[in-house]
Amino acid sequence: MKYTLIRRNRSLRTTSNHEFVSWMRKNDLQQWTNNQDFMKGYSKRKSTFEGLEIRFDNEQNFVDDLQKNNLLKIESSKGLFGLF
Repeated sequence: MKYTLIRRNRSLRTTSNHEFVSWMRKNDLQQWTNNQDFMKGYSKRKSTFEGLEIRFDNEQNFVDDLQKNNLLKIESSKGLFGLF
């Protein structure tokens, strides 16, 4: 699957929401101990500055809400073995 952060135009090919959120956490300006702390902080920033509500109880809900708020697009892999 190809995960694309729409506003930043940055993408990652991965097979799980957990790996995607870990990638987001590692590329954030702040340092976070784990995905749970990152998702909570990210959600608070989006709520404070943009009025968006993003659940942070687990990676699935977090990713679902990123998509609902047009922050993330997920595309299925195409072609031979998902490489293209």
